[in-house]
Amino acid sequence: MSRPDPFMPDPTHQAPSVPISLPPRLPIRQLPAEVAERIAAGEVIERPASVVKELVENALDAGAREIRVEIRDGGLRLIRVSDDGQGIPEEDLERACARHSTSKIVRVEDLEHLQTLGFRGEALASIAAVSELTLLSRPIESEERGQEEPAAWITVRGGELVQRGHRARPHGTTVTVRELFYNVPARLKFMRSARSEAGQILQLLNHYAAGYPSVRFNLSIEEQSLLQTSGSGDLAIALAELYRLPLAELLIPIEVTDEEGIRIFGYVGNRVLAQPNRQHVMLFINGRPVQVRALQEALEAGYRPLLAKGRHPLLVLHLQLPAQEVDANVHPAKTEVRLRRERELATLLTRSVRAVLERSPALPAESTWPGPPSVYQPRLPGPRRRGLRVLEAGEHYRGEGSLPTPAEVLAALRPLAQLQQAVILAEAPDGSLYLIDQHRAHERILYEYLRGQSAGAGSEGAENLAARLLLEPVVLELKGWQAELLEQRLPILASLGLDCEHFGGHSFLVRSVPEGIGDSEQLAAHLRELVEIALEDSEDWKDHLLIGLACRSALRRGRILSQGEQQDLLHRLAQTAAPAVCPHGSPVLLHYSRAFLSEKFEW
Repeated sequence: MSRPDPFMPDPTHQAPSVPISLPPRLPIRQLPAEVAERIAAGEVIERPASVVKELVENALDAGAREIRVEIRDGGLRLIRVSDDGQGIPEEDLERACARHSTSKIVRVEDLEHLQTLGFRGEALASIAAVSELTLLSRPIESEERGQEEPAAWITVRGGELVQRGHRARPHGTTVTVRELFYNVPARLKFMRSARSEAGQILQLLNHYAAGYPSVRFNLSIEEQSLLQTSGSGDLAIALAELYRLPLAELLIPIEVTDEEGIRIFGYVGNRVLAQPNRQHVMLFINGRPVQVRALQEALEAGYRPLLAKGRHPLLVLHLQLPAQEVDANVHPAKTEVRLRRERELATLLTRSVRAVLERSPALPAESTWPGPPSVYQPRLPGPRRRGLRVLEAGEHYRGEGSLPTPAEVLAALRPLAQLQQAVILAEAPDGSLYLIDQHRAHERILYEYLRGQSAGAGSEGAENLAARLLLEPVVLELKGWQAELLEQRLPILASLGLDCEHFGGHSFLVRSVPEGIGDSEQLAAHLRELVEIALEDSEDWKDHLLIGLACRSALRRGRILSQGEQQDLLHRLAQTAAPAVCPHGSPVLLHYSRAFLSEKFEW
C-alpha cells in the first residue's frame, strides 16, 4: 500500500472554518460644509507660497500697478498683500470670501477665452477656511467721484464671519492672513522651516516681477526688504533690478513671431549665467507663469548642447497665444495648462533659444553675477576681486577653474606643452593659464562642422554631406523592428554622409561615414552604437547622431600633437559657438587668471 503524499491535501480532512470579520456598514452621508471646505482648501492652499500666489494674482487681475507683500515666520504667522487696484465694493466683500464667487467668468464658454489669471472663485474662500483672513478694500469709483467714503473690512476665521468695520485707506485692497493652518494641524506638520517657506515666496515674487515689469513689487520678510522693482515696464530693467545684471553684456533679447501669430519675446541670459538648477527658467503663457513639461524639455533641447552638463540658463520667455489655444482649467493651482499646438510651440522654442545662445559670447570681459538676493545671506568662500565686494547672496559661487572663455582670447592663446598626451597647456596674452582637453575641443569642432554641413542636407535641391568610403564595409545585424525603422531613416542617414544599405533579412551594410570627421581607427568599431543612436525614439535623434559621430571621431588621449597642431586646434575651437563645453555638456577648458596664480604662488 502506497503512502499518501504528505504535500498533497487530504480529501477526507475538513479544514476548520475561519470567521470573516467585516467592518460595520456605514451610511453614505454628505460631508458637513466645514469638512468639505477644509478638504477643498487643501487642493488650492498647500503652503504659504500658495496664499501669496493667489493674492498676487487677484491683485494683478484688479489692474494693480503696485503690489506690496509682507511676510512673518515664513508666512505662517502673517501674510499681508496690499495693492492699488480697482478695489471691491463693501456689499461684495462677504460674497468675495464665499466659495465659487468671482467676477471673472459667468458662463462655461468663458473658460475658452480667459483673460485673467484667476477664474475659479476659490482663493479667498480656501484661505479663509484655514486661517484668519481680513479683507480691507476701497473701490476706485469712490475716489473718482470725490466721495469721502472710508474703506470697508471684514474678518473671516475658519470660514466664519467674525467681525466687520470701516477705516481709512486709498483705493485698492489689502488682504491680511494670520495663523495659517491653525485648524489643520496635520498640514502644519508638513511645513518646512520659516527660512525655506520664505525662500519659496521670494522665488515666486521673482517670477511675477519678471512676468509683469510694469508693476512695482515690494517684498518684505521679517521687516527686511528683499525685493523691490520700479515698475518701469521694461523687462530688461526689471531683470536688472531682480538679478543685478550688467544688461549690455549678459542679457540677449529674443523676439519671434510665426505665421500663425504666435509671439515669443523675452530675454535669455548669457552662458556665464548658467545655474545648477531650473529655478531661473521662467515661462509665461499669456501672462500666466506655467509648467508645461513638453515646453520645458523643448527649452532644454535648445540650450543643452551649448551649456555644461547639469547647467541651466537664466531665461525669461513670454508666449502670447490666442486665448482659445490654452486650457488653464487643468489643476486647482493653475500652473499647469494644456495647449492645442504643443508640438509646434516646442519646436519653435527649441530653435529660438538655440539660435540666441549660439550668438552669445562665452563670457564678457571681467563680468560677474552677484545673483539674486536670498532670504538668509551666508558668507561665500573664495577670493574677492579687488575693488569689488562679493555680494553675500545665495548664489553658487563660480570658482576660477570653470569660467567660460571669450573666443578672442582662445584665438590668441600660445601653446606651451601637452600634458599626458591629452591636455594642451596654453598661455593667454594677459599671463593667465588655460588647460584645454584636446578630445573635447576636437569633439566640439567636429560637431559644429557636421551640424553646419547637415543643416540643409536632405531637403530638396540641397547637397548631401560629403561621405568617405570605408575600406571594409561593416555588416550589422538588427532586430525586426530596428530594421524596419532604419529602413525609413536611410535617406536622412545618407544625407548626413552615413551610407547604409539593406543587405538582406535584418542585415545592413555600412559603406561610408561623413568625410569631414577624418580618419579614425575606432570608427568602424563604433558603427553599431551610431546606428543604435539613429534608432532612438526621439525627435532629436539626428542631433544625437551628429554628437555621436563627433565623439567617436575626435582626437583621443594618447595622440601626440605638434605645437602647430595644438595652435590649429585652438584657432578652430575659437571659431565655434560654444567653445567652453563639448556637445555632451562637459567642460572643454579650465582657466586660472594671473591674479589667482600670483596669489597662490606669492609672485
